[in-house]
Amino acid sequence: MHKKKDKVQAKSEYSVPSASERQLDESIEVKGSSRKFNADIVQIGTFRNQSIMDTPMTVTVLTRALLDAQGAQTVTDAMRDVAGVISSSTSPITAPNFMARGVQIQARTNYRLNGTLPIIALSPIMLENKERAEVLKGVSALYYGFTTPSAIANFVTKRAGSRPVTVVSLTGDSQGSYGGGVDLGREFGARKQFGARINGYASNVGTTVNGVTGNRWLVSGAFDWRPTDRLSFKLDIEHSKEETYEPGGITVPAAVDGRITLPRIPSIHNRYAAKDAPYNAWATNVLGRMDYAIWKDWAFRVEGGIARTRRQRAISNVSNVDLATGWGTNTTTYAGDQDYYNLNVRTELSGSVKTGFIRHELLFGYNRNAQVQDDQNRTNYKSFRQNIYNPIDMDFDALSATGSTETYGSTNTDTGYYMMDRAEFLKYFTLIGGVRYETYETYTPHTNSDYTVKKVTPIGSLVVRPTKQSSLYGSYIQGLESAGTAPDSAVNAGTILSPVTSSQYEFGARYKVKEALISLAYFHIDRGLAYANQDNVYVVNGRAIHKGVELSIQGSVTHELSISVSGTWTHAVQAQTGNAAQNGKSVIGVPDYALSAFAEYRPDFLPDLGLNAGVYYVGRRSADSLGRAYVPDYVTLSLGANYRLQLPSGQTVTFRANGNNVTNTRYWSNADTVLFVGSGATANFSASFSF
Repeated sequence: MHKKKDKVQAKSEYSVPSASERQLDESIEVKGSSRKFNADIVQIGTFRNQSIMDTPMTVTVLTRALLDAQGAQTVTDAMRDVAGVISSSTSPITAPNFMARGVQIQARTNYRLNGTLPIIALSPIMLENKERAEVLKGVSALYYGFTTPSAIANFVTKRAGSRPVTVVSLTGDSQGSYGGGVDLGREFGARKQFGARINGYASNVGTTVNGVTGNRWLVSGAFDWRPTDRLSFKLDIEHSKEETYEPGGITVPAAVDGRITLPRIPSIHNRYAAKDAPYNAWATNVLGRMDYAIWKDWAFRVEGGIARTRRQRAISNVSNVDLATGWGTNTTTYAGDQDYYNLNVRTELSGSVKTGFIRHELLFGYNRNAQVQDDQNRTNYKSFRQNIYNPIDMDFDALSATGSTETYGSTNTDTGYYMMDRAEFLKYFTLIGGVRYETYETYTPHTNSDYTVKKVTPIGSLVVRPTKQSSLYGSYIQGLESAGTAPDSAVNAGTILSPVTSSQYEFGARYKVKEALISLAYFHIDRGLAYANQDNVYVVNGRAIHKGVELSIQGSVTHELSISVSGTWTHAVQAQTGNAAQNGKSVIGVPDYALSAFAEYRPDFLPDLGLNAGVYYVGRRSADSLGRAYVPDYVTLSLGANYRLQLPSGQTVTFRANGNNVTNTRYWSNADTVLFVGSGATANFSASFSF
């Protein structure tokens, strides 16, 4: 094994690893400082274990060093470092949703564990057992099949390595949260053929919203077995739970004389939902994998798993708000049996052949995912008067039920056969071509809305490496995507919409400057348009055209200074809607500009001290498909420090303190039919003891 690692590491920076080397994760050892803000290798999709310089799409890697420097405890904390990824649809207090390039990151298809298992982001994704997060922008249908052309958010678990890990951590924040966890990693056996990484974490949770508290916990294990140099097995198991309460949202007012006036932003501490209205979620993810190196450069992989999320939620929104007084009507609906599954299997054969001076890296794969949603019963409660500026307390148990509705479950089956050829020639060029044959079937009991869609979707791209430090690329890819599920705020909540097609052009450049990576990309996406119409029915109608430019710089710009800076300009408009007043208007929730800038300074005279600061800007966004209302732009600031103390006994203690939204800025976290106020100022603290 060690000889194989040395061989891979000695390759020219122009070269891509062979197919079998990319297929077997353990054969590639990513070297570098544990404090790096950027990564050289990606672990996502068909680009798994590939140099980021040879990847013909925009990929942002959020390393553990970056997450730790920011004190990131939630996915919201992590995603703010990715150009153009912003909150969407739901409250950031419970389980936030996001959009990338102006397109929803679909909660049931676009979040992945270790590059493959589609986990269900209807409960908070916990970061304590994750080594890093990766965001692959744009259409990703070749490998992942039925997904929206926004981004694939991949979470890579921590694994045992050659160095033993024993870490005990304590955490807390200024809102009353407190907790702790353990992180244990070991390789063992006569040949170190076994590995185990165990993580456990539990915390009481406080928030900036009055009365919204709770608890969360996580238990996970990542296990490895390498019986021979050719054969390896991996198993990941994680189970998490979060119990908290619903903060409530504010429905966008109706138009008056062709204009919608939004209420002024209420206090960040206000809760509009009834007291103790629950938001509880449980998530279990299990993923197994086998890799076998057949001969020479050929390898075989099979992997599969199950993701399950169960949720209880009291959806609580205030509508018909009087802009002068703040009084409106609170409507509450309780869904206590939301149950979702993803059953996923994938097999792949990869290898390389040479035709003359061209080396072909070939990939053949089969992937099937069954997406199951059980029937859901919703209990409607009698509405009550609520004031968004001076909320009244109403006990959830005191609300009287007025009736119930049922949302019928469904099973969506996504089956795909795919192949891809990476042709490397003349040392400087890599031509990539691939195709996927997709069959998407929906079965909905009790209704007549079943359908089957079959489609062939291609990908083509060219990567040019003018120098070892630079690369240029262009790519085109088509996809078949879900138009999504009608959100809880819509009249047809829970309805799964029919699929639509999407396509994307992207052109980009990357350049390495010592330890920093500069990336620039232009994208153009054409996709089906989904939105809530004037009757608040979530529909698919027309097309959405998204184009924009993204720029990012990640890494160490000097020996003392590391940065993660990204910015995006996005122009997203509606077309072919059949409504002249709607065509040409901005897509709901998409800002023209977004900026994220984070920096950490470690002075040479005190290298164990880190001082950091971040600035995050989101431009104004349309909150209405006809452009009658806009959510204003906002800026938040973060400050932090960390210090690593080496004890005489050999133990290491790392202290961290981070403040988010330190100016306590009031802002709408999203722009949609229901608005939510962003989180207020919070100081996070932690101490980690490494033995």
